[in-house]
Amino acid sequence: MNPRKEATYRMLSLIAAVIFVLPCVFLVFPIFDINPDDLWKMDSLMEFICAYKNTLLLAGAGVLIQIVIALPAGYAIARIPSPKAQTFFLLTCVFFLLLPQQALMLPQYLVLMNIGWLDSLKGLLIMTAFQPWMILLFWFAAKRIDSSLFDSAICDGASNWVLFRKIYAPIVRPYVMIAAFLSIAESWNLLEQPMTFLQSKEKYPLSMILMQLSADSTDNAELKNVLCLLFAIPLMILFGTMVKKIIDT
Repeated sequence: MNPRKEATYRMLSLIAAVIFVLPCVFLVFPIFDINPDDLWKMDSLMEFICAYKNTLLLAGAGVLIQIVIALPAGYAIARIPSPKAQTFFLLTCVFFLLLPQQALMLPQYLVLMNIGWLDSLKGLLIMTAFQPWMILLFWFAAKRIDSSLFDSAICDGASNWVLFRKIYAPIVRPYVMIAAFLSIAESWNLLEQPMTFLQSKEKYPLSMILMQLSADSTDNAELKNVLCLLFAIPLMILFGTMVKKIIDT
């Protein structure tokens, strides 16, 4: 790593430490007051473990579905020869991006109820699969690629699939990593959709479990601190890994 990249990485790591790590320090001290014999007897801990598994599923499967949809969509819009058609699709993405999430809750709820996917994680995944901001990001990445690369490949007989796989996908890899991190962070903190579409407690994600714990009395305050810390640690690790990979790219 050259000195300039290393300095940038250190600066971003310091910013991340101040934003993410420092608040978690205050959650560590009460951990030592927990009685280990009572820890596994707490119902909230069992619920947290189940919610952790659900959140990992939502974040992992969600980011794959969203990128599989948005990556070719952004490429396809950028390759449309008509500027008016491009503008139409981009304005459609902007419209859904600016549309309040609450306005879509009722139609989504009715759709899930009619297809029998209400109160299921797969229904929640489907309703969060379309991310217009991600399509706009990949469209922007595609527009930054020199068109001569595509033109020369087309002259050599390359198909659209070859253009996508050999030229577009490798060049936009840093954008994919950024989109993946933002998507995972959004799924990790998802709250409104699970509150609307899920009724079974065993299917709740972490955000809903922590919200319920926060609404409870001050009992088991030390455990709540532990759960909040465990909630934040994966995102901190992911942020540091993503920043290093993006800088090295």
